[in-house]
Amino acid sequence: MARFLIKHAVGGRTFVDTDANPQVQFVVKALDKGRKQITVYLPAELEPEIAELLKWRQELNVFIFDELENGLQQKTWFYSGDGDLHYNETDRVLNIGSSRDIRYLPSNFLE
Repeated sequence: MARFLIKHAVGGRTFVDTDANPQVQFVVKALDKGRKQITVYLPAELEPEIAELLKWRQELNVFIFDELENGLQQKTWFYSGDGDLHYNETDRVLNIGSSRDIRYLPSNFLE
């Protein structure tokens, strides 16, 4: 399973991390013009983090880390700075709109 991570872009605080909270589920759907819709299903225990996350909605880094067949890790960064973020408190579902994303191999940047 891929690792999903939401962090504050400036301070680096982690709000959501599937390594720390494996019950978090997510789905990425391709939309028109390269946009993506990321739907995140959150457990009740993350409510305090979500309240903070919503305060920083225009300063978030959203990542997915995938393990490739060759053993390398691929990282996808989703731009969410447009603030297209909606949270359904009743169902604990977070929807994040991303206007673009970048995929890369972190190993290509190691010295």
